[in-house]
Amino acid sequence: MSRPRNFVPLFVTLAAFAAVGFGWLLFAKTEAGRYDAARRVAASFSDIRLGMVVNYDSGPVLRESYRMEDRNGISTSEYHIAGRNGLNVDVKSAPRETYDVSFFFEKAVSDGIWELRNRPPRGTSGVHYTIDVYQLNDGKHGSHAFTFNDPHYWATTGGHQFVIHLDRNKPVPDLLRMSSTTVVEPRYGLLIDDFTSYGSPAFRNDVAAAKLRVLGRRG
Repeated sequence: MSRPRNFVPLFVTLAAFAAVGFGWLLFAKTEAGRYDAARRVAASFSDIRLGMVVNYDSGPVLRESYRMEDRNGISTSEYHIAGRNGLNVDVKSAPRETYDVSFFFEKAVSDGIWELRNRPPRGTSGVHYTIDVYQLNDGKHGSHAFTFNDPHYWATTGGHQFVIHLDRNKPVPDLLRMSSTTVVEPRYGLLIDDFTSYGSPAFRNDVAAAKLRVLGRRG
């Protein structure tokens, strides 16, 4: 008479294979999702652009402009100066793989390039600034631009911002009791410093030489 066969080891073996197979499928699905996400990030086009244009009401310099770009990790920078005598000088850096513009962009963001707004002409400066920024990353993009003059005025004196309190029971506000606060904003000057101090020593030396050419001086 034969003994009944013990199927417990067989069931344990089959269960183990099933567990391993399920784990492999779960792992493969997770890794496939990570791979697709990484591939999308690697394939996504990134673009960072920052610029500052400086216009002068008088003097030998008519206009200066700074332009920095980073496209998929390839950075370029340009400087242009135009004199009232008709002389124009350009300085351009060769495209290269570097994080210079990315680091500059982060500095400009921390100094308020997305937050600052247009300011009306104030102070006595005849120098006018326009700053712009553009970013494209992972299919999302945004841009911003603003103009101002006399950053020293906004950093030290500023203007007054009036607050009118409206009362439902008094439709006409009491103009003698308006509250006001002084608007002082030093970040305009910080951004100017960011642009004018950007670049490698060689690039900044070329910018300085271009200015001397327009001013009619020798370096």
